[in-house]
Amino acid sequence: MDEQQALEYLDRELDAALGGIAAPPSLAPAVLRRTVARPERLPEILDAVGWLAVVTAALAVWVYFAPPVEPNFTMLAVAVGTVVAAAFGFALRCLRET
Repeated sequence: MDEQQALEYLDRELDAALGGIAAPPSLAPAVLRRTVARPERLPEILDAVGWLAVVTAALAVWVYFAPPVEPNFTMLAVAVGTVVAAAFGFALRCLRET
């Protein structure tokens, strides 16, 4: 028996065994209410915390392995720019999903 025949056999057997079962009429509206409802903000907050951790780890590795330089505002500007760019990207993603 090849795959196509097996699937056809399975389809016939399932129709014979479960053909009389029907979902209650209240199921469709309940499913639609749950899928249309606005998602929670918790996944977005966890996503922001995760990305902030990734950016922080990348900056820490970069500062650790960067050659020593005189203290100036270049490294601070790069760090702030990176965090601001990441926050801006996250904000755009949140706005796109709402």
